[in-house]
Amino acid sequence: MQSFSQTSGDRMGLKSLGTFQAFLAVLLLAACASPPERTLSLHAPLYAALPNGYQPLDPTQPSSMYADVAAIPGDNYIRYLERKSGHALNLLSISGGGQNGAFGAGFLVGWRESGRRPQFDLVGGVSTGALLATHAFLGTPADDAILEEMYTQITSADIYMNRGMFSLLSADSLKDTTPLRAMIAKYVTAETLKRVAAAYDENRILAVGTTNIDYAQTWVWNMTLIAKAGELELYRDVLLASASFPIVFPPVEIDGHLFVDGAARSNLVIPGVGGQQKPNPPLYGAGNLYLIDNGKVTQPPQALIRALGPVAATTISVMMEQSMQTALTRSYFGTRMLGYTFNMVGIPDDVNVGNDPLAFDPVQMRAAFDAGRALGAQDDPWQNMPPSSGDMPAWALELMKP
Repeated sequence: MQSFSQTSGDRMGLKSLGTFQAFLAVLLLAACASPPERTLSLHAPLYAALPNGYQPLDPTQPSSMYADVAAIPGDNYIRYLERKSGHALNLLSISGGGQNGAFGAGFLVGWRESGRRPQFDLVGGVSTGALLATHAFLGTPADDAILEEMYTQITSADIYMNRGMFSLLSADSLKDTTPLRAMIAKYVTAETLKRVAAAYDENRILAVGTTNIDYAQTWVWNMTLIAKAGELELYRDVLLASASFPIVFPPVEIDGHLFVDGAARSNLVIPGVGGQQKPNPPLYGAGNLYLIDNGKVTQPPQALIRALGPVAATTISVMMEQSMQTALTRSYFGTRMLGYTFNMVGIPDDVNVGNDPLAFDPVQMRAAFDAGRALGAQDDPWQNMPPSSGDMPAWALELMKP
């Protein structure tokens, strides 16, 4: 008869062997599930350009979408739209920020309720700002109601699903965004597309920024042109791509190119604010650039708990805010060079939006929405210079003041 110690040892040995075999099986499955090789796509986009209006695959040449802009030396896309519209423009750019897009939604609602929100000639959106952009561009009370529903009546289950351990072995992201794709389809319909297309005929433009991770470029998509062509699925794919936070959400493939969150490279996009040369003076006086920062303009310091969740969430927030600071400074210089007025808002410091922009917490989103709505209703909620983050000397910003 075996002793207890021998039997216990054998069982422990069998258990260890079983664990080892399971580990080998996982490795084998991972090897079998290796993703196929990809080739670099050379498909030139019909509806996307670099932020300066040039071709992504040939950055020395202007995009065919903006060929008419080059007809007059010193003109950029903003000047081109001024000529076609016959007035100074109202431009809107909406940043990324995950669940904090609820602030932007609330601000747009409060701004309309104040009676001071203009019709925008050009709207640019990135990430959660891309999801806001269509209905901000269309601008009716019914569109505002959709924005409120999108940002106060959802949870994380409406945005993503968790993956199982085995599916992670072959996945290209931590989460599955099938729910987000369905939500985009719910709110961007064939009728929505027709309304965006009609705005194109009025010389109004909607643009969305994505990051092409194959080429390490920001691609700015002319969504009004996509709508005019009736490309509903492409329109939805671009929105999903722009909102696909790297690593957490899967990249989106379009014409063989892989795209992730536009905020990975630039947290704000407005075609025409950049360009290859100094623009001509404005044709009809100073227009306005309005920037909605779906983040806090200043973030108070705090001692983090050294755990994966808090560190990862706060690191993401810091990265997004740094991207935003850079984009704000660049936008400010571009706006002043255009001869336009710079206006920006961000989430007030006293609003509790948490540290995880991907939490999609209903309580925090409602707080952000209500804060935005209250701020939008104020007579003058705007800051006319970006906050100084230390990246740009204050004297340089002062030089650009009107």
